[in-house]
Amino acid sequence: MKRNPRPYVLAETNWKTVREQNYTVAVLPWGATEAHNYHLPYGTDNILAESAAMASAEKAWSQGAKIIVLPTIPFGVNTGQMDVDLCINMNPSTQMAVLKDLVQVLAANNIHKLVIIN
Repeated sequence: MKRNPRPYVLAETNWKTVREQNYTVAVLPWGATEAHNYHLPYGTDNILAESAAMASAEKAWSQGAKIIVLPTIPFGVNTGQMDVDLCINMNPSTQMAVLKDLVQVLAANNIHKLVIIN
């Protein structure tokens, strides 16, 4: 089943749609790629953050909010799990650099509200 692109999901929409919108709020799902024992996938935190972001944005969009969900950042701070295979770590200083660059882009696009869902 092919779904139409959602105009509030940046990864699904296109430049024409984005240019026609006046987004005022950006939502950033920020997860982690880490082990969740034997029963859950490494991407559990990403799946949950993105799902919450999409559901919230859909509800807000349907009520007239000009909201845009940014692509999920899939790496968290996992310094305490470095001994776990393929547990991917992003240091807090790296996260701050990513966030600083992102906020600069949003400000240049006149988006002054950022909601981070983790």
